[in-house]
Amino acid sequence: MVMPDIVQGIADRTNKQCLVESLGNRECLVYLDPDNQLYKGSDAQILFERLAKSANALKDVPQYVDTKQWSKVLGVLTGPMGSLSSTMNELVKIAENEEVKNKCKSLSVEIRKELYAIAGAVDRKNQKDALVAYEKAVEKLDKFVSLISA
Repeated sequence: MVMPDIVQGIADRTNKQCLVESLGNRECLVYLDPDNQLYKGSDAQILFERLAKSANALKDVPQYVDTKQWSKVLGVLTGPMGSLSSTMNELVKIAENEEVKNKCKSLSVEIRKELYAIAGAVDRKNQKDALVAYEKAVEKLDKFVSLISA
């Protein structure tokens, strides 16, 4: 039988986060191990790769609008660009500068509005409105990328 090390137990209780505690003597059974966590926070490199994929997918929209391939436009908006909103939100969360964070947050809202405008124009089969909304979305997305990557 192994005797518990009381001094080590007190040190662990002070320096580590307890996840599971026994009911009887309040001894910690499992401590949090930061090296073995499944989720360690947002990885900026992965987020920037997803943002680049979304920006590249957006470039296909004008040719689909010009040829009136409405379902392909909606496919681009919901498929490759479907995670754009969550990607922008995660990038805003990890931004360090508060001023940049606020600008990027408002830009992400404006970009979403332009993407909704594209989808609305597609539903109405209106090429002109879709292309105008596309131009605005590209302009705002470029501004977002330049701000968040600085």
